[in-house]
Amino acid sequence: MTAIEADQRPPGFRCSTAARDRHDQRIGTAPPQNRWFLIEQPTGWGATAWAGLKVEPAVKETLMAILNHANARVMLIRRPGRETDTIGDRRRWCVVDQAAAEPVRWGWADDDAELIRAAELFAGAHPDVCRIADEPTAAGEPRLLLVCTHGRKDVCCATRGRPVAARAAELWPEATWECTHTGGDRFAGNLILLPEGACYGGMDPDDVEPVVRAQLEGRVDASHLRGPCGQSSPVQAAVVAAYDRLGPLAWDQVHPLTEQVDEDERWTVLLEIDGVGLVEATGHHEITDKNFLTCKAELPKRMYLSIADDLKPVVE
Repeated sequence: MTAIEADQRPPGFRCSTAARDRHDQRIGTAPPQNRWFLIEQPTGWGATAWAGLKVEPAVKETLMAILNHANARVMLIRRPGRETDTIGDRRRWCVVDQAAAEPVRWGWADDDAELIRAAELFAGAHPDVCRIADEPTAAGEPRLLLVCTHGRKDVCCATRGRPVAARAAELWPEATWECTHTGGDRFAGNLILLPEGACYGGMDPDDVEPVVRAQLEGRVDASHLRGPCGQSSPVQAAVVAAYDRLGPLAWDQVHPLTEQVDEDERWTVLLEIDGVGLVEATGHHEITDKNFLTCKAELPKRMYLSIADDLKPVVE
């Protein structure tokens, strides 16, 4: 990679184009959360989900406290292509906990107080909160498919994300939502499958069907996989390496067990892979040259990457 100084950013710079030209590594960059609080809001997203969330300031503070305690991420969602200036008094919400027995719960909020009650589901409160009865998901269909189209955060998220969302909506209209920032602007289009927590990046419309169907059919395509949400960067790198080098594997075949990082920045991750057994992944960290990592970045920054070097079976 070639370093770019602060005064050398070319006119019309787009971070996703630059990242593709540099062949930036996507692996190990999935969001660190495995809990998500999704709130329907068609417009007015603002620079961040919290800045754009249309609730009273005191309600926002309460929601922040609840979600911070639960280590959950708030995201605003809307249907692709929907054009409206109002959200009305009633909006949908969705509580996603990747590790829960009931990982996806939908409901309606008629006011801000009901949004608070919904967020408290992460703590096991209010089991009687207004819920939408989930329709059974058809075999081979995704439950939730989020595509970042957050143009106020980064232009690339909108220009690359919206066509990806439109294509996903053609294939899976009930599952597909546009969403606010997922992280990794330079990897647009970014797509997350929930409750699995599979995060894909560098997506174009033609990638949507083969990548998503591969996961649904039990043969994860690692070519666009950033990693499993909710895991550390080394664990993500180890898991992606397993899908890539030992596949075809289903998403739920790979289970991280332990992780160790040495003083020299080498790491070891132990995986249990159904049908394969225990596998030890080893790797190292690298620091890249400085580059502009978002379209609005004022200064170039380095990337701290987890690189998977080897996978080997553990002989017991």
